[in-house]
Amino acid sequence: MPATTSRASTCRNIWARWSTNSPRPGRPTRSRALSLAAEPIRLPTDRAVSLGVIVTELVTNACKYAYPTGGGEVRVALRRIDDDLFLLAVEDDGCGIPEDAVPRGTGLGTKLIRAMAQSLQTIVEYDPTHTGVRATLRAAVR
Repeated sequence: MPATTSRASTCRNIWARWSTNSPRPGRPTRSRALSLAAEPIRLPTDRAVSLGVIVTELVTNACKYAYPTGGGEVRVALRRIDDDLFLLAVEDDGCGIPEDAVPRGTGLGTKLIRAMAQSLQTIVEYDPTHTGVRATLRAAVR
């Protein structure tokens, strides 16, 4: 049975978690802006779950790493390319990913993104010309 993702609910949940940094000693709370531009797209449940995990991980990474010295905007866009394909883009205008970057943390988020993209028979691509990070994914609706 296809699942229809609730854009408003998803946006509220992500915003509640990531709209500001948790206060830490010696670090001020930083404002963040999260914007969502999503067309209603019906996906089978397994594909909707995979897409949700990818969005969560990409937004989490942007919130953790994009703006080390202050707040900034993270944008999520989901649209149909045609009857059979959709495009997801998650982007920020932060510090970007250095070419010689060493993965931070355990790398579990990156592994999740790759595994979920593989379940959608696609990959997540990073635009090297974008200021900050722009991750995109093109996948079949079914």
